[in-house]
Amino acid sequence: MNTDSCKVCGNTANNQLHKIKEMQLGLREIFTYLECGNCGLMQLQDIPGDLGKYYPNDGYYSFNLGLDMKKKPDALRKIKASYLIYGKNKLAGSILSAGYKKPDYYDWIKNTGVDYTDTILDVGTGNGSLLHNFYKIGFTNLHGIDPFINEDKDYGPIKIYKKDIFETAGEFDLIMLHHAFEHMDEPLKVLQQLHRLMKSGRYLLIRTPVMGKYSWKKYGVNWMDLDAPRHIIIHSLKSMELLAHQAGFELRKTFFDGNYMSLIGSEQYTKDIALPDANSYMVNKEASGYTKNDIEDFKAINLQNNNDANADQAAFYLFKP
Repeated sequence: MNTDSCKVCGNTANNQLHKIKEMQLGLREIFTYLECGNCGLMQLQDIPGDLGKYYPNDGYYSFNLGLDMKKKPDALRKIKASYLIYGKNKLAGSILSAGYKKPDYYDWIKNTGVDYTDTILDVGTGNGSLLHNFYKIGFTNLHGIDPFINEDKDYGPIKIYKKDIFETAGEFDLIMLHHAFEHMDEPLKVLQQLHRLMKSGRYLLIRTPVMGKYSWKKYGVNWMDLDAPRHIIIHSLKSMELLAHQAGFELRKTFFDGNYMSLIGSEQYTKDIALPDANSYMVNKEASGYTKNDIEDFKAINLQNNNDANADQAAFYLFKP
């Protein structure tokens, strides 16, 4: 429903409206967003009645890969992960991990303090590929939910359900939303439900785009992570702080983890090149016209933005006392 007030702070003063095109699927439909003049978030004004249209299982990136359960955990992989995450098996771990590029999810595990038998829920899991990565290093109690997948899947140690958080029960040691929170309306109700699903003394991890940083200032309505209309609310640091407090969480850590591909996509959008277009870098690198030096420049800018807390994505660690 159309609204002139912010859904987080309720502000009505100095709000601005922006017209944003759907570019991930190349539909180029126009959607109106409101930028809050107080907390700085961006919210979709009129949510489509059939959002499923914008999450095709055969076209949306989260559903593209099948889950190959043939790739099982093994002792050497677990030793390496135990060393890099927990500091265990130091001699064997240091040898096995020499020259190994540590995956990002190792830091998520370390920062939230979960162990191998802890109950983990991945919200907006898509095909469950992240949970499979956890499984391959030894985690055994893994659950995923996503309302836009076709059907439930039971892989034994990994269980994936076609449902949303309000249809979910249980208590979890870690709940993760990796670029899912921005797809949800009524963010306070969402966080309150997640708070109910959390065990005390545990973390909720939300990774999401952040308004008001480098990419918004440079690209404006062509910023790739606005992603109309799938991103219903793009939060700011201020809106995340407000929501965490209102829902009963403590926002203890924030790490910026922007991706250089978002910069490339945003540059393309300014030229009206959608993600699936024939001359898109994501489709045909040579046809895109970007050189290796161009890509290295994007990577350098992204790294600097992350270091300066000025990137367009961040990881928020919310603690339930």
